[in-house]
Amino acid sequence: MDYILNRRSVRKYDLNKKLTYDELYELCRYAEAAPSARRQESREYIIVDNQDIINELSTVSKGSMILSECNTLIAVVGKNPEGLTTPHMQPQDLSAATENILLAATSKGLGSCWIGVYPLEDRITSSNKILNVKDGKFVFSLVALGYPLNDDSFYDAYKLKNENVHHNNGC
Repeated sequence: MDYILNRRSVRKYDLNKKLTYDELYELCRYAEAAPSARRQESREYIIVDNQDIINELSTVSKGSMILSECNTLIAVVGKNPEGLTTPHMQPQDLSAATENILLAATSKGLGSCWIGVYPLEDRITSSNKILNVKDGKFVFSLVALGYPLNDDSFYDAYKLKNENVHHNNGC
């Protein structure tokens, strides 16, 4: 399971190589395999490979500027919370789906980067407008995807610090 430890936020991609729709769809399948509260089916996905749309999304926030360095992405979209059985758990559902995309991409040797949209209203409004998301649905995250520009994008680093692990109680 080295892909979990090797996962990194890749911010520069080889724009001469592009993921196919089928490869991106497969990443959506992995996303949908993530757990969700009470199987409430609270998420949808938008595969984006149109460079004009990607460039527009790169203006949503300072963090989204890296999208100008990629040529494919997946938007993780939350369904209208009014129709869900446990809407207060939807952010966890959407986070789990986003993480599955990141891990699946790493396991395939692809680069990825989570661009946070939710819960910032200005980012949600801008992303929804660009991607034509309506009816109470909302863009939760954007995941930049592609072939890393540098071979050293993935490296093994032990991130866990002993002082951050506690046994039975106390923090």
